Amino acid sequence: MTFTKYNTKVNHLTTHEMVASKMKKGLTNELRIICEIGQILRDMGKSPTQVNYLMSVDEDFISEVLGCYNGPEKRKPVSSKNNLNPWINHPKKT
Repeated sequence: MTFTKYNTKVNHLTTHEMVASKMKKGLTNELRIICEIGQILRDMGKSPTQVNYLMSVDEDFISEVLGCYNGPEKRKPVSSKNNLNPWINHPKKT
């Protein structure tokens, strides 16, 4: 019996890499970027609960998408005080 060596290298993309690859190129407006990310997640078949989790609860998701969107040469660290997600560290009304 002869065995053939197959190419077993599989390219697994993370969700933030898939979203970044589907975003329109050249977006600079923060609100447009956030809207684009949410729309792509919905187009990918994510439920409203999943979209809400990724956009609001997962603190690193948006910065990871932007890191992939801008490429490694343009990555900038995103501090919690300068986050594109307006709900992270949002003061609660009392």
